[in-house]
Amino acid sequence: MNGLKCQYCGLDVDLPFKCPFCGRYFCAEHRLPEFHVCQGIKRGPLYHGVPLGRLDETIKVSILRRFSPGFFRFLHHVSSLVELAHLTLGVLLVMLVGFSLSFSEIHVNLPSAFYLALIFTLSFILHEIGHKFTAKYYGLWAEFRLSLIGIMITLISVFSPIIKIISPGAVVISGEATRENLGKIALSGPIINISLSILLLALNLTLNTSFKIILAWGSIVNAYVAVFNLIPFGFLDGAKIFWWNKYVWIISFLMALTLVAINLIF
Repeated sequence: MNGLKCQYCGLDVDLPFKCPFCGRYFCAEHRLPEFHVCQGIKRGPLYHGVPLGRLDETIKVSILRRFSPGFFRFLHHVSSLVELAHLTLGVLLVMLVGFSLSFSEIHVNLPSAFYLALIFTLSFILHEIGHKFTAKYYGLWAEFRLSLIGIMITLISVFSPIIKIISPGAVVISGEATRENLGKIALSGPIINISLSILLLALNLTLNTSFKIILAWGSIVNAYVAVFNLIPFGFLDGAKIFWWNKYVWIISFLMALTLVAINLIF
């Protein structure tokens, strides 16, 4: 569909978005129904008796944009009510993994477990933000969603004394993208975890602090998350990276494995 024009503003678009309601094609700026005066959505005044809870989410978000303070307008511009709900549940699961270390055989005290929960949560959020904003950079729709297998793996990590993987869901994307774009979007998440693991490992090895156990666990968990997500199978990031560029996959996977090994040694 290269060379199509946005049917609202006339802008030339290489990767246009098709509106699921009216079937027309638009640029990234006008892809949402409320931004191109979509004729495929039947709108009407609220006093016709339609309960607000049954309105389409796009219409609810449009109403919130109009009447909410500036912060909420910004929030709904970059996210949605559904994504925020999924992220909230994901964060709670990830924090449980951090707190679970206080009940494990390594005997992390409760304050340390709290700091670990914060590090795990930050690692999880940054991983997903990496996917989301890389996808948006390429003009794609992208939102976080919980997955059943991700929830199960994270819950297992809550009770496992050794394996700690924080991956309750994934960013799903929509739109037309090249193989290279999809590979780079998939790579952005594990690269963030690899970077965090290196940073925390360096701090652990160079600083003489009472937080060493927190830095150590933060580093190894990020390394575990990177290795897990780089497995070239199914829905995992590694499958998309391998499909795009095998050499990039090999380098990133070996980096993550090396970090796991170094963390286990030190």
